[in-house]
Formats: sequence, C-alpha cells, structure tokens
Amino acid sequence: MKNAFKLSMVLLMAAIVMVSCEKEKEAKLSITNVVAENHDGGSEIPRGGTISVNFTATAGENARLDFYHIEIHDHPASGLVQDEYKIIDDDFMNKSTFKGLRNANVHEHVVVPDTANLGSYHVVIVVVDEDGNSVDTETLETHITIVEQ
Repeated sequence: MKNAFKLSMVLLMAAIVMVSCEKEKEAKLSITNVVAENHDGGSEIPRGGTISVNFTATAGENARLDFYHIEIHDHPASGLVQDEYKIIDDDFMNKSTFKGLRNANVHEHVVVPDTANLGSYHVVIVVVDEDGNSVDTETLETHITIVEQ
C-alpha cells in the first residue's frame, strides 16, 4: 500500500510538471514591428504633420484580439504626468480589421496639432485580447520628435 501511494504521488507530480511545461510553451499576446514615423520614414514630425503608427499584434493560443490603445505623450520638465502633452490617447474598439482576429497588422495616421509642444514624445501601444489580457510597448522606448514646420 505504501509503494502504491508513493507511485501515485510520483505520477501526480510528473503530470503537474508536464502540464506546467506545456503552458510555458503556449504563445502569448504580443506586439511586434512597432514603428512611428513621418511620411518619409523619419522620426521628426512637424507640427501639423502626420505620424504613421504601425505594429503587428498577435493573440495568444486560445484567444482573439479585442482592441488597441495608442498614446503619444511628451516628457515635461516637471516630470509630472498631469503636465504631459498628449497628441493622442485613444482606444480603437470594434475595428473590423482587428477585433476577433488571431493577428493583425495595424496602420494608423495621427495628426500632430499645431499647438503641440516641440521635443521628444514617447509612443505607447497597448493591445488587449478578448480574455482581458494585455501587453504594452512601454519598455520599447519608441520615440518621435516634434519639430517646427
């Protein structure tokens, strides 16, 4: 009886290890190929110009894409979030070219207001799947520079 118990415990542990290894192999929600640029492919965009934001989103193994969020903000001298100038801070929901897909290539045009502060801006993209999982590009440090026209 003691040996049967030990054998069942060993088999149980082996099953747990196999399942946890399989979960690690599962593809996860991701954002790749992130580019924010002007129409010539450069990172300097004049006030009143257009930023082309491109990226690829891929859902996890058992999920579908739901929506994405784009935020482009500067870094004010005060260092305070409430002092940031945001060119865009929008959710893109119910887009037929994104919602419900396993992967999508996104291309958005964002117009820079004539009143935008000059200088460096941080581009942040967040992708959310239908299960509520999210991933963002905060660590990619994607930047553009707003310049005078």
